[in-house]
Amino acid sequence: NPSDNSKIVGQVIFADVNTIQQALDFAASAFNAWRLTSVKYRAACLQKAADLLEEHRLELVSLCIREGGKTIKDALAEVREAVDSCRFYAQTAVELFNEPKKLIGPVGEENLLYQYARGIFVCISPWNFPIAIFIGQITAALSAGNSVIAKPASQTVLSAMRCIQLLQQAGIPENTLQFLPCSGKLTGQYLLTDPRIAGVAFTGSTETAQFINRQLAQHHPGIIPIIAETGGQNVMIADSSALLEQLVQDVLL
Repeated sequence: NPSDNSKIVGQVIFADVNTIQQALDFAASAFNAWRLTSVKYRAACLQKAADLLEEHRLELVSLCIREGGKTIKDALAEVREAVDSCRFYAQTAVELFNEPKKLIGPVGEENLLYQYARGIFVCISPWNFPIAIFIGQITAALSAGNSVIAKPASQTVLSAMRCIQLLQQAGIPENTLQFLPCSGKLTGQYLLTDPRIAGVAFTGSTETAQFINRQLAQHHPGIIPIIAETGGQNVMIADSSALLEQLVQDVLL
């Protein structure tokens, strides 16, 4: 417990190289079945997960406080945001994946746009949002029909584990959603470099995001998308026009 180091919240065993390979094998074998599962069923699982998160919110808040050092207010906000993510991605998935979108055909032909899952998504979440961002990354990938390897922050593994249990209780197959507490070193060497990886969702430092990007570029012949939310630099600017200019530069960079 970060507020009282004499209190032990729980114990964690981190994955070794063999465990990482097993997680990849299971996630790869489960991908096609989950991809071909009705999007309405996938959405129903996420809606059920939202209900379970609300039902177990006090338990999750307790873990968030004792393991992650959150205040009660912030811990409650974590659960609320996680619930919102489940419901949002459930609804969005049905809109995008249930029926193809008909595109305009200038010479009379029929053009249809289909959305497809990519494969195994690696979701790497930060310690300071152990439930909200952890759940958000995972549910986004699952709703689209991807299998997921969820790598939590080492400081908040217990909160993440409980979230995984509730997602699987809601109907997400165990092989489809792999929970992988792991060191950053092994993640970079053995998880990100595996040819079966189809995408990465990451929240954390800019430096780590750049490292992930380099690992993907160096070890994969195709383009592997990385969705990264990184910390920004606080800048004090005197007037609104300068602020607007700075924001535009940040977006372009």
